[in-house]
Amino acid sequence: SVPGRLLYLLLCIALALAPSPAFCDDALPPGVDGGVKRGLDFLAQQQNADGSFGAAQKPAITGLALMAFLASGHTPSAGKLDANIGKFGSNVRAAVDYLLSQAQADGSFGHNEKQMYGQAIATAALAEAYGVEDSQAQRKRIAAALANSVKVIVSAQEIHKTDVYAGGWRYETNAPDSDLSLSGWNVLALRACQDVGIAVPKQAMQRAAKFVMKCYNPDARAFAYQPGAAVTPSMTGVGVLCLHLLEADGKQPPEAAAAAAKTLAARPVDDASQFPYYAIYYAAQAAFQAGDPIWPAVSRMTAERLLKNQQPDGGWPDANAESGSAGRAYSTSMALLTLSISYRLLPVYQR
Repeated sequence: SVPGRLLYLLLCIALALAPSPAFCDDALPPGVDGGVKRGLDFLAQQQNADGSFGAAQKPAITGLALMAFLASGHTPSAGKLDANIGKFGSNVRAAVDYLLSQAQADGSFGHNEKQMYGQAIATAALAEAYGVEDSQAQRKRIAAALANSVKVIVSAQEIHKTDVYAGGWRYETNAPDSDLSLSGWNVLALRACQDVGIAVPKQAMQRAAKFVMKCYNPDARAFAYQPGAAVTPSMTGVGVLCLHLLEADGKQPPEAAAAAAKTLAARPVDDASQFPYYAIYYAAQAAFQAGDPIWPAVSRMTAERLLKNQQPDGGWPDANAESGSAGRAYSTSMALLTLSISYRLLPVYQR
């Protein structure tokens, strides 16, 4: 929406011009702004000549990198409002152009391995870019790609599945089952599209909410990767965030969201967690949605952990098993997205 775009632009201006720390919560360590700036410098150097990021899974990794820049106030319109704004505007523009170049006539972003990861992340990133794009021609291109992508995402959800998996998503468009991880990314994509005025069937959001709740274990007050599986901190983070993103008609999310958020605070992500960058990202997003007193505690612990692991060159160590050989563009993007939650710029993550 136009008001949403104006608010985002004003926040970007404030972030660029305000003394450090900018929008960080008082509870966060003072090194967050500096860490984010060094991380963005490193990430910009990882961009490929065609505007993409990563050595593999490029639509997904490029989407994550694009959101990392946007989340810190860097829009495609670098320097148009103020010389200090949008230092990485050219990187943002190139990433958007790359994703648009990958948008196929059938609405997909290429039929790569684990297609629905790339589909969802590229869609979410383009939706956030659409919200701050001032070129009408580019807005039309992005809107068309988003509308086509929503059709792909919804069609994948509508594939006939047994009741236990109905309403969710899996790696491929025609998969007979679903998992909470893929469903989380696709919920994020649909909500981001919805927020910028791209039509999303209400039934799709309702079906997604039902699947998310199938992954909830009321005894453990936590979420699992698939219905009936063991609960984990990372999936609990995904579940809590999804329930907040899927709020319908202004209603509060189910009580499960509050209960699971407390579980997440009591048993946080640690070094033993599988896929640590992914786990800490979703745990922090869930904590932010949960609000006080969970957010201050989780955010400080999360920021301290990430800043401790940041490398001298500004990036974060590769996580081969997690990134699928995509390289440090993945780990750095995920770390930056997590650290920038407190800036409150990406509309899809605002409370």
